[in-house]
Amino acid sequence: MQTGNGKWEVGSVFKSLVLLLTAYYLLLTAFIGCVPKAKYLIENYSPPEKIAVLPFNNQSVDLDAPVLLRYLFNKRLNVVGYDTISLKEIDTKLREIGITDGGQLPTTTPKELAELLNVDGLIYGDVIEFKYTTLGFYYARTVQANFKLFDSKNEKLLWEDERKSSTKRIETKDIGRAFARQLIDKTIDKALRSPLKEESNRVVNLSIMTLPRR
Repeated sequence: MQTGNGKWEVGSVFKSLVLLLTAYYLLLTAFIGCVPKAKYLIENYSPPEKIAVLPFNNQSVDLDAPVLLRYLFNKRLNVVGYDTISLKEIDTKLREIGITDGGQLPTTTPKELAELLNVDGLIYGDVIEFKYTTLGFYYARTVQANFKLFDSKNEKLLWEDERKSSTKRIETKDIGRAFARQLIDKTIDKALRSPLKEESNRVVNLSIMTLPRR
């Protein structure tokens, strides 16, 4: 704002500057608050050199859930710099000792598994929730999973994280058409064997953001 003699009012400029800096600070704080914090159970540990992502345990009723989440976790782990062995190699060696799914892993120890797979670290996964909810007017897609990283040399739990992601929608018009669309979405997901992939990716990515970088 200019005064009668053509000069800017210092107070007005200062006030605008303060408001601008405040808005910037709030935006920066909000952004930082969205970044998951690292979850270390043992301080200052070095990430294992080679890791095996074991078959995930499944508490949900969807048989594809542990397969999808394990694949996504292994893929993302490689992207952020971790050295993992192939899932096919892991499964082949596990079958030799009678293990075909994640629910059977407690029959052996992390140390025994690491020796079998020749790795330094093990990722265990547990699919807690993996479901669609379709009630015509209400539609929800939910994925929840827990992940753990063990040091195979001393069998210590180094890191653990649990995440849940939901997509919800409420339809207030044409409930019949909305319900049909929900069923079509679910059928397509199943046909492509990529159920709840968006929510699964979100769960995996947020968890891996809390791991130490290599």
